[in-house]
Amino acid sequence: MRFRLCLAFSALSSLIGTTGCAPSLSTFQPAHVARKGHVQIEAGSDISIPTSGVGRLVDAAEALVDVAEQRELRDEEKQTLFDAGAALAINALSPVPHVGLAYTPVDKLEVSVRYSGALRLGLRYQFLTKARHGVDLSAGFGAARYTLAFPVSSVLGILELEDFERWQFDIPILVGKSGDWYRLWGGPKGMFTTFGTQLVLTTPEVSGSSTSQETQLASFDGTAFYLGAQGGVALGYKYVFVGFELSMAYLAAASEMTVLGQPVHAVDLDSLVVAPGIALMMEF
Repeated sequence: MRFRLCLAFSALSSLIGTTGCAPSLSTFQPAHVARKGHVQIEAGSDISIPTSGVGRLVDAAEALVDVAEQRELRDEEKQTLFDAGAALAINALSPVPHVGLAYTPVDKLEVSVRYSGALRLGLRYQFLTKARHGVDLSAGFGAARYTLAFPVSSVLGILELEDFERWQFDIPILVGKSGDWYRLWGGPKGMFTTFGTQLVLTTPEVSGSSTSQETQLASFDGTAFYLGAQGGVALGYKYVFVGFELSMAYLAAASEMTVLGQPVHAVDLDSLVVAPGIALMMEF
């Protein structure tokens, strides 16, 4: 099914710079902040996997794409297509490549920039150090704006995504330890996001012996909370490490869809999101 092929399409898209399919839940940072004047760099990819009924909703919409070629869709069938497009726009099954750079201008305070389809700027402060307290503890704040959206038409060919806009704000808390050959980290993470987009549905319309196209527009906007945690381990030596991280978060969304200027209903996007990832991590 085309929904299953979405993963392969997104992997290819990431190579040519068209990422932005789903929010990045990972941090790929150790719990400690680098020493003053030093940097931490990471580059890798997660796989965002929404669970619950999202996959079934998209599969049902895929079937309706084929039905639309045979007959006119009913209003409730069009709504299923819009709902599936909204689900794909907010958190599609997809790889999420990312690259980040963090610099420590003063002791224990880090400034960072990260790109994962969204451009994120962040601050992080280290409250506890392994040398004095036996464990590292840091907390941060980040703000990001999405510049790219998931290409919904690659899965649902008669549905297009337009005017996509998404802002997100996150607070990661990390506790862990590190040594010359390892990094261990984990902790809770919360993320708040606002989003808005337009979905354009174009279906064939048969009248007598002629065939035309009908276009229907829906707007979709709302807010969402991701509440979860991540844990990771990295192995290497001194400056270069290979890291593995698993993030899990519950997505709770409040949204509303409007079709032809009339409010229709709230779209149920609540889901558990699982995001394993791998990255190259460096500290200089």
